[in-house]
Amino acid sequence: MPLIGQGLAMSLISVEAAAGILGVSRRTAYRYADEKLIPVVRFKKTIRVHKEKLEQMLEDEAAASMRDAVGVPEEVCRTRETTPPTGGSLSNQQQESLLDALLELPTTRRRKH
Repeated sequence: MPLIGQGLAMSLISVEAAAGILGVSRRTAYRYADEKLIPVVRFKKTIRVHKEKLEQMLEDEAAASMRDAVGVPEEVCRTRETTPPTGGSLSNQQQESLLDALLELPTTRRRKH
């Protein structure tokens, strides 16, 4: 429903329609409106959502999340440890030895010599 006032065009949609755009339930959209998390216009008991401002808010949030996700370097292992290659299946004893070497902890079980 476009409104014209002082040269400004404004499209207002229902809270239910805003819930569809946001991908949330009707109840959650009303909670967002009450908490002023989405741009609303209140007239008497009627609540409408400013469609353009809602879409702009979503675009801004999406752009911000993309900016935050880009350029995050993967942390380099500071100990310079290398994992020894395994050529296939290891026996239990080989696996135990490998894990002991990686953890640098002795096993609690005694080995037979």
